[in-house]
Amino acid sequence: MLREVGAIAAPIDRAQPVIQPGDFVKLDVVVRTKKIGHLFPTGTVDSFDIWLEMKAEDANGKPIFWSGRVEDDGKGPVEKGAHFYQSFLLDEHGNPINKRNAFHARTLLYSRLIPPGAADVIHFRMRIPEDAAGPIRVHAKLNYRKFSHYYTQFVYAGQPVPGAGGEFSKDFDDREFHFSPENIPENVSGKIKGRIPDLPIVTLAEHTAELQIGPGETKWEHTTLAEDYIRWNDYGIGLLLQGDLRGAEWAFQRVTEAKPDYADGWLNIARALIQEGQTTTAWPSINKALEINDTLGRIHFFKAMIEKAEGKYDEALASLRVVDQQYPLDRVMLNQMARLLFLQRNYQQALAVLERVARIDPEDLQMHYTAMLCYRGLGQVEQAQREEALFQRFKADEDSQVITAGVRRHSPEDNNERQVIHEHVSVNLTSEVARSRSQDSAKSAAGGQP
Repeated sequence: MLREVGAIAAPIDRAQPVIQPGDFVKLDVVVRTKKIGHLFPTGTVDSFDIWLEMKAEDANGKPIFWSGRVEDDGKGPVEKGAHFYQSFLLDEHGNPINKRNAFHARTLLYSRLIPPGAADVIHFRMRIPEDAAGPIRVHAKLNYRKFSHYYTQFVYAGQPVPGAGGEFSKDFDDREFHFSPENIPENVSGKIKGRIPDLPIVTLAEHTAELQIGPGETKWEHTTLAEDYIRWNDYGIGLLLQGDLRGAEWAFQRVTEAKPDYADGWLNIARALIQEGQTTTAWPSINKALEINDTLGRIHFFKAMIEKAEGKYDEALASLRVVDQQYPLDRVMLNQMARLLFLQRNYQQALAVLERVARIDPEDLQMHYTAMLCYRGLGQVEQAQREEALFQRFKADEDSQVITAGVRRHSPEDNNERQVIHEHVSVNLTSEVARSRSQDSAKSAAGGQP
């Protein structure tokens, strides 16, 4: 429950904060990838339903917060304000790419994928009702549905609405679709013939915690037990990837308190400081990490970033060569090495390193840009023009972002999800409470039997 840097009660199950009725609290949930070597999710990331659901109930079972609710009693679409893991693509007219029509994709509204061995932090803002009975039970679930609700409807029964207009071209699809069961073809594959199937929702991971309610001022305290050092580290990684550098640095400091001999804790403090531009301040943390374990290539990489920022190019190259011995196929390291050689005007050596990058990924954008600069430095105009043309070909079309304006303007939920750091609030639970009371009344009338 983050207020400002340092004002936090975490982990919740250790700190056990007591919340006052009427309080607004922010709950942070960490989703981390474990034992996978690719982004999560991977594959057709424009067609999944993968989202984080957060539900809170008081001691009487009354729902007081729900983000990521699935409509139609769990059979319909996910509410738009949920935290999704997907790539949200748009066509030329700003229509979502939701029919596996990837050829229409012209720009990206947002893409949220977790790298291997990394984490994402999701922020929820919840109000504790004045009449809530404690403790509050909060339940977070990472849900997976193979195809989005819309796409399932489309592939089974999608037909353009007659007379609705809407043009279809190679660049966009403005048509409006309806999904009547009468549209389902008789020879549809699968055992279900006469209706659109309800795809199952799988829970990939879940966790439950309790918040106590009571009088008095809320105590924002944290604990740094040795067994929680990875939890703190994952929290910091998620904040770092969001650009919350102060929050990330603070979380990584807790890692070093929980496990002082964990080299990555000190390294990650340095990473946050380097990204913030405080390279001089990062030196003690880098040196401490090297003191614990000087064999880790990633420590030498970020040491090179500090040396590069301070103009110590020879020292930075020496640090990167340590990384090169361990990870000779690391494009990020090779691009940094080529950049340093370019800054030293060693253009031929830089081009030799960039050739290694080209063999790994011929579409690497940074490689083509640095090669263009090196050829210009050598006065080889034709080669420089070729690299410039390749750079222009592979770089993102920044002007295409204007297409996102309409979606951001008309869909506050999608616009919120686009922001790197954002909060999620609850859906309207008035109907949910009314339904719960109706069910309780029915049980009472039946002598307690459902």
